Amino acid sequence: MRVVILIIGLCLTCCSSYLSQSHVQQKSPTVDQLKEFRLVIPKETWEPIFFKAIDERAALAKLPNLRAIRLSNDDLETRIWIGFGLTALRGFDLNRSAGQWTGIYIQGIRPQLSPREYEKVLAAPKSGWQSLWQRLSDKGILALPDARAIACEGGALDGVSYVVENNFDNTYRTYMYDNPQFAKCKEAKQIIEIVDTFYDEFGSQLPRE
Repeated sequence: MRVVILIIGLCLTCCSSYLSQSHVQQKSPTVDQLKEFRLVIPKETWEPIFFKAIDERAALAKLPNLRAIRLSNDDLETRIWIGFGLTALRGFDLNRSAGQWTGIYIQGIRPQLSPREYEKVLAAPKSGWQSLWQRLSDKGILALPDARAIACEGGALDGVSYVVENNFDNTYRTYMYDNPQFAKCKEAKQIIEIVDTFYDEFGSQLPRE
């Protein structure tokens, strides 16, 4: 009789452990995980041309493809790429993960530059990370449309263009402004102000191009 009771007890213990493990494994997904990851990419001729250069430079800097990663909760990553003309492609990568900020300056590669100088990890900006992000948000870094969507192109040849990539709130979005100093729209002024904000906040840390 005692043997039977012992066997029953072991069975109940095993079943309880299995059910407990099954409950953990089958935990309901979070609201964030249920959201669809969206890609918002302009169907414009600039996109495959510019992103060939962007993808090559990002890979050299060992930066992940922002279109292929899904960030969690309140995390974000934004990049601004500067160049696409006669100057070497350079830019900034700004990342917030679990409330912690990091920044990287991606220097334009030139023959005299050593590989260890290709990227520079940035210390906190002069006004602080949150203040920097607020400045960028106020100027529309997350909201600006693509220049061609609003007929806001600069039109000059071999100048400087800007491409922004944002990965935030389960959405990847990119847009471009070519030679905005020659464009006649408020959005062109905004993208110039966004770039100026990066240089204003990090300028003392940046190497000379």
